[in-house]
Order: sequence, then structure tokens, then C-alpha cells
Amino acid sequence: MALIKTPTQLNLIRQAGQKLARVLVDIKTSVKPGVTTLALDQQIGNLISKERATPSFLHYEGYPYTTCISVNEQVIHAFPSTYQLKEGDIVTIDVGLWYKRVCVDAARTYAAGAISDTNRTLLTTTQKALQAGIAQAQVGQRIGAVSSAIQAVAQANKLGIVRSYTGHGVGTAVHEDPSVPNIGVKTDGPQIRAGMVLAIEPMFTLGSGDVYTENDGWTVVTVDKSWAAQFEDTVIVTPQGPEIVTRLLHKVKKSDIV
Repeated sequence: MALIKTPTQLNLIRQAGQKLARVLVDIKTSVKPGVTTLALDQQIGNLISKERATPSFLHYEGYPYTTCISVNEQVIHAFPSTYQLKEGDIVTIDVGLWYKRVCVDAARTYAAGAISDTNRTLLTTTQKALQAGIAQAQVGQRIGAVSSAIQAVAQANKLGIVRSYTGHGVGTAVHEDPSVPNIGVKTDGPQIRAGMVLAIEPMFTLGSGDVYTENDGWTVVTVDKSWAAQFEDTVIVTPQGPEIVTRLLHKVKKSDIV
């Protein structure tokens, strides 16, 4: 059962979301060839501290870093490392933070320098799917409406969908109910209610979408080594429509529904 947040919690989630949005904007210029993913992780840790917040991933279920930084065929949950980014890499940074007893979660896939047209399309299409899913997060709809909107974008653009990992509720824990799959039927799943807080996160690949976990127990990689992208935002469901809290002061209106 999804937790319905109180007005006080929702206001704190909005504040936390803006803090995380600033971190994601600030780190973008540092994603470039020659930079290590470990340096990016350390910089993000410093940015979160400057926001008077704390990382929500660090030590979560034993995870040892502030962020998950996944490069190219790595989909999610990869450890930051001494790997130096190369021209043309695509880099997913997934990060969350705690602020005054609430937490938020977001991810972006960035380009390291100039990337191929194919990879640029992968990124823009995954972003489009996130927007399509968010627009369906309306009171009275089912979670399946979010899922089916994401699935439709992937299928229309012949991209693989990572099916074994999903979005989720968020706010008072890093992961809460309900699960928000990236495939589904519009009329299936829990009903969406005002006060829900959802982390919606499409993960697409240039191949089949099949994945496996490496020996570290965390890093998820595509089976066919095709490159992957992930975009994620924390969204509050309001009677007026979905409110994206992890972008700088941006709100989706009902007229944006696709």
C-alpha cells in the first residue's frame, strides 16, 4: 500500500527535491572526458553536504558510495571507480538525498563530450518516456497508466525496456510501495491517489533490454552489451496533476498528458 504523505511531509519533499535538482544541474558540467566516476561521486557528496542534506544511497543495504554511476552498457547500480570517462561515453548518475526526515531520488544520463546520433536518440527518447509516464500520474488513474505510457515510447522507437527493475514510491524510505514498472496495461495496478510520491524511472537500451548482475552484487549490465540510459524524477501526485520536485521549479499540467 502506497503511503499518503502529510502536507508537512510534502512541503519538505519539495524542498529536498529542489536541493537534489541543484546537485544534478551543478554536476552536469563536470561530466567530461578524463574525469573519473569516483571524482564525480566525491563532488556530488560535497554538493549534497552544501545543501545541508545527506546521501540516501550511502550504506543503504550495504551500498558503499554516495551515487550509482553507470557507464555505457552498465544500466544501474554501478560503483564509482577510477575509470576515466572517454569521449562519446554516456554516463548515468543516480542519486538520492535525505533532508529533515524525507528523501528524494533522481537520475540523469549525461553525454561525455560528443556522442553518436544513435546514443543521442537513446537519451532523448528515454527522457520523452519519463515525461510521458509522469503525465499519466493523475489522481484516479492506475499505476499501469504510467507504465504503459513509458512502454509505448520505447516500442515506438524500437528500444529495449529493462523490465526487471522498476520505479517506486519514495519519501519516508528510499524504496516504498508501489512498484512502478516500465511496462504494463493502463487499467492495471494500484489506483493513484493525491499525496502519493513516486520515483518514475524508465531504463531503455539499444538492444534487447535483458540484463544481469555482475559479481560485485550490484552492477547491472546489459546481456548483449548494448548501451543504456535512465532518467528518473521524484513526483508528487496532486489534485491539479503531477508535480516534479527534482527539477528546478517545473510542474506538469493536465494539458501535457500524451
